Amino acid sequence: MREVVSTGPSWDSFTNRDGTGLYHEVLREVFSLYGISVRHEYMPTDRGDEMVRTGQGDMMTCDDRAQPPLVTGRYPMFTNDFHVFFKKSRIPDWTGPESLRDREVASQLGYYHDWDFPVPVRIREMPSGVKCLNMVLLGRSDFYVDDISFIENSIRLTDQVFDREEYAIRRAGSRSYFPLFNKTPRGKKVKQMYEAGMMILHKAGKLKPIFDKWGHKYPDFDSF
Repeated sequence: MREVVSTGPSWDSFTNRDGTGLYHEVLREVFSLYGISVRHEYMPTDRGDEMVRTGQGDMMTCDDRAQPPLVTGRYPMFTNDFHVFFKKSRIPDWTGPESLRDREVASQLGYYHDWDFPVPVRIREMPSGVKCLNMVLLGRSDFYVDDISFIENSIRLTDQVFDREEYAIRRAGSRSYFPLFNKTPRGKKVKQMYEAGMMILHKAGKLKPIFDKWGHKYPDFDSF
């Protein structure tokens, strides 16, 4: 095996199209231990999953759960809190995740699922973070859920004019994101190399500097 193929979207600071970013750099370090190069194919998450299912890709980066027949790797590549954006007058008494109960939550397509929330919610999927944000600004959804960096980016990109003081951003939960693999013989081999390589780099102190470089929280790998 001379090359592994990763799939998934181009996410700022994770999978930048110039080859930089947390996921790119971690995977290069992992597979360089075996003398294997990594090539990333940029595409939407659902298409990335399909590429791995059909054997056209070796791993999808990254998701919080895997839909069979795909499986997650043992160790995450990213662990982070997620937040919600909402209008204060619509949710006057924020009490944590309980405030989401039976409310409509706008989410980027495929990013969040029922299992991410401790209470029942109605998820309304939209094609972009900006469109999720606009659903809240236009009063059509109660919340916009996303990574805080994505929320802030959507705020910068929207063409809607609004008073920031009338809105709030609050932590709604936390989750970890893992690469997804197939259960074919090749998929199992790539997964084993990933898991062994991550622990080797972690114990050697070579992973944390990459997370620090990109400003991302370092996962507690010893707990997985």
